[in-house]
Amino acid sequence: MNEMGNKTDYENWSQSASEVAKHSSLSFSLSGWPAAVTLISISVSAVLIYGIRSFTTYKTASLPE
Repeated sequence: MNEMGNKTDYENWSQSASEVAKHSSLSFSLSGWPAAVTLISISVSAVLIYGIRSFTTYKTASLPE
């Protein structure tokens, strides 16, 4: 009986969440210099992460055993 109560609670929560999702909206936009700063920082971060990962792999591969 306890499991049945939990399942009903889960179904109620699930239905409530889907109703909230149906009746809500989210808008997000970047324009002007904030968009440029965001795109540049994401690009620089990706390049730095790739560079650090590649350098670390190169250094550990070239270490003598």
